[in-house]
Amino acid sequence: MTVPQQAPARRRERSASREAASREADRTAARDEKRAQQIWVDGAAPELPTRATRPEHVVFHLGPTNSGKTYESLQALAAAGSGVYAAPLRQLAHEAYAKLSAQLPAGTVGLSTGEEEIDPNAPIVCCTVEKAPDRGRMLVLDEAHWVTDADRGHHWARLLLTGEYQEMHLISAAEAYLVLKPLVADAEQVEVVNHKRLSRLDVLRGPVRPDAVRPQTLVVAFSRKTVYAVAAELDQHRAGKVGVLYGALPPATRREVIERFTTGELDVLVTTDVIGHGINVPATTVLFAETTKFDGQELRPLRTWEAAQIAGRAGRYGLTGHGQVGILIGISGLKPVAALVGAGAAVARGDEMSDLPKRAPRLRPELDDLGAHEAVDLPEALTRWMAWARAATRDQAMTADDVTSLVLRVHALLPLLRGPLGAAGDLETVWRLVNLAIDYNPPRRTRWLVLAKAALQHAVGLPVPPELILPDLPVGGSVEEFEQTAAAARDAQTLLRQFPGVAGLSSDDAAWVEEECSETITEMLPGAISLGRSGKCSECGTAIAPWFSTCRPCSTRGPAGRGAREGGGRDSRRPRPGSRSGSRQGRRPSRSGR
Repeated sequence: MTVPQQAPARRRERSASREAASREADRTAARDEKRAQQIWVDGAAPELPTRATRPEHVVFHLGPTNSGKTYESLQALAAAGSGVYAAPLRQLAHEAYAKLSAQLPAGTVGLSTGEEEIDPNAPIVCCTVEKAPDRGRMLVLDEAHWVTDADRGHHWARLLLTGEYQEMHLISAAEAYLVLKPLVADAEQVEVVNHKRLSRLDVLRGPVRPDAVRPQTLVVAFSRKTVYAVAAELDQHRAGKVGVLYGALPPATRREVIERFTTGELDVLVTTDVIGHGINVPATTVLFAETTKFDGQELRPLRTWEAAQIAGRAGRYGLTGHGQVGILIGISGLKPVAALVGAGAAVARGDEMSDLPKRAPRLRPELDDLGAHEAVDLPEALTRWMAWARAATRDQAMTADDVTSLVLRVHALLPLLRGPLGAAGDLETVWRLVNLAIDYNPPRRTRWLVLAKAALQHAVGLPVPPELILPDLPVGGSVEEFEQTAAAARDAQTLLRQFPGVAGLSSDDAAWVEEECSETITEMLPGAISLGRSGKCSECGTAIAPWFSTCRPCSTRGPAGRGAREGGGRDSRRPRPGSRSGSRQGRRPSRSGR
């Protein structure tokens, strides 16, 4: 039987028809998607945040350090009886809380820093900027020039643009006025109060050597290793009277060190630039051991506004007499530049304008600004928002923040959501996780992802080992090991405040670990300073820069740094029998046992 020739032709026709229909369906779907995207784009076009009620009165307090700006603002807040004091650092919030509590009735003043809550619903609350409420009677915003900070400036910008306060007091260097004024342009009345420094600030005629450093002196360096190297050198001339202050220390330890310097228990405090952010101590002299710093991208000379912030700590009105500033020499590898310190002193006195960076305030989106419907939408939504916001703010006094880090965090989470954890990965949860205030820069990036994954596992009922969230206290560890454990405990607190119950833990458990680490570090610091390496080769004793452990000849002969455990090694500092640190080994007590 002969097969008709028409059959293959009909099959080819049907196939071609199906392909044509499929292509048409694809084109229709593409048109629908494009139309939907355009509708989404039109509906999500960025707009500057606004407030429903504009401020009645905005007061700018402008001037150099030690000019009474914060004092007058706090007095206004105390007189108002209700409002918020917001600052960039927990230490500043603590200082304001202590000052206001001393002059107002009990229960009038509260504290809210994220790490610590004391009467957070009190009429007056002292807080970090991130914790500031969005409305109230009065806002006192300290160090307001932080609005230009690349990492945290968006919190200042949103508070200034949307905060609904009847009265605002903005404390800043004069150079930031033109940046800040447009953010409160809707105020009914704007007042500018120019402040002058209240005490004299002189520049020392010559450099100071370690054996000539006097009591009530701050010595400034810009890394942990350098701080310990300088402190070890100074400790040889003032044994037991030298303290250290740097960012890795737990907040409670920092407060303890500052208190010891304030009461005169310590003669000299070797500190990083953390001291420059409005912290008030009775220092008559500030000496720069170095005038270069690594800013996260490059090693560069200090800017004059940075030098001024630090130099201005000398001669605080009401705490000491007049101040003086200079350089410390005689530390191997450190060569501070006297001219730069002199320029910073001129800015601190108010004689010269600083080189405060002319950065525009940053605007960062809230979840409602993005128009996203699912977690998988966030990377595209964030990227589009950034492009749109940059266009929308082109003629404005601010710019869109770079949200690349948020996009990277979302991309890191999305693969986890394709499996059993997907049930917990709703849009709001993912947004809360990517905005956790946990460092995402290497090498700590893994820590954020571990904690985020643990929160998702807990949400779907999977077990999470407690030690994954909260490490055990080191046994016989060094200062640096206790600092790392305290930092991990602070990260755990950040997670557990947002997602309580993960691994059966609470933020109080994490706070206990940080407190224990802080107490141990406080006990160990004197020994760590005396055992520190003052810029000498650990093998032959040759003078070298403090960031090296051995000189070049010794490093070529064998392993570098044998026996040179910085900051007190595991064998160099063991808990003393009967001391508090001796009972601080092993795991924290269970919640039921506290």
